[in-house]
Amino acid sequence: MLKIQFAVTHSAPGGLLELWNDISEGLAARGHMVQRFGIYPELNEPAPGPAWLHIGATRPRTPLAGIRTFFKLMSFLRRERPDAIVTGMPAANVIIPLAAFLSGVSTKVIATHHSPIETHNPKLNSLDNLTGLLPNVHAIMSVSNTVAGSLSSKSRRYLRKSHTIRNALPGHIERLLATLASAPPRIASKDRRVVALGRLAYQKNYPMLISAIARLPNTHLAIAGGGEDEASLRQQAMDEGSADRIDFLGYLSREEALREAAKADIFVQVSHFEGHSLALIEAARLGLPLIVSDVPVQVEGVTAKDGTCCGLIVPLGDVQGLSNIIDRLLSDPISYRFWAERALKLGRDSSNSQMIDDYEQMIRSAAGQSATSKPATTIPQSASLNIANTPSQNPEIASTTHHAAEDIINIPLKT
Repeated sequence: MLKIQFAVTHSAPGGLLELWNDISEGLAARGHMVQRFGIYPELNEPAPGPAWLHIGATRPRTPLAGIRTFFKLMSFLRRERPDAIVTGMPAANVIIPLAAFLSGVSTKVIATHHSPIETHNPKLNSLDNLTGLLPNVHAIMSVSNTVAGSLSSKSRRYLRKSHTIRNALPGHIERLLATLASAPPRIASKDRRVVALGRLAYQKNYPMLISAIARLPNTHLAIAGGGEDEASLRQQAMDEGSADRIDFLGYLSREEALREAAKADIFVQVSHFEGHSLALIEAARLGLPLIVSDVPVQVEGVTAKDGTCCGLIVPLGDVQGLSNIIDRLLSDPISYRFWAERALKLGRDSSNSQMIDDYEQMIRSAAGQSATSKPATTIPQSASLNIANTPSQNPEIASTTHHAAEDIINIPLKT
């Protein structure tokens, strides 16, 4: 049995907390002692649940408060003395390895990246270049090849620690989705419902989706999630005349959000950036045709293990193209069924048990124990992917990237 901690900078709701909860519960079921903690809570966000501890009561607002929180973190680590800590979020990836190193404990750290580093604060990224080289940092883990490729500017010593473990859904979510998924073949409803899942923030690029819906007068959109952009997005919907067709559902439990998604016909995620989106996997398991933005991490997200493109790809900013794709899918039963089946194919690639096997092996390796499960994928040091709105440079998925919406709409139905 190992004592393992999963840590974040702050405990705002989102995919990372859901992922850490899932892996923590999976490892606890295998007999490990698991804790979850944040450096501080997000006071204006829903509480993450009783399983989460916090080092500080509030976010440090001054340098002195930050120093105090750092020393509290060091005291916490000396008291708990975990065998390994798995960190997530850029600040946690810097602060926690340094605190563990200075506290003198033998704890090993596995730092994880969940989005391309170009999306991180540049100062934190520079500090990460240094803390990633600390001797107590056992591994640098990324959730996709695209995210791992974004590390290519790091030093060779840093890259030698690089691994990739792809995200997967919790077992109970997999079972729920199996019950919610329509019996094949799925067909589009007369309600013409589009769904999007995720925080109302810049990352998700909701203005593009809302503008596309405004051009489709018979189409409805449901967005499950809350966040700092809610007021401006509501105002946009009013200004564009689509407020009566867009439902802002707010924060929902994961199960509630999936039940809402199951009522939809299409899933759209035109994010500026992602890591390896759990919402995308969930929508695929439901058999919803998938529309994503043309950035490499999204293209990788809709690419099956055998290289098959399982989603439709639209350039960032191409509102009319997105509108055309949604309308075509909802108007053409043959095209709709084709992409619904492709989504199901993608969903079948994801394995919760394999993901937990990979994390357990990584943690056992960090703690100096032998591991028997299949090793996680090591990313070559030469891997390099650009997150700009350009084709993916991964040769396995580059051929599936389309840059004109007209080409996407006219993708042959047989491959």
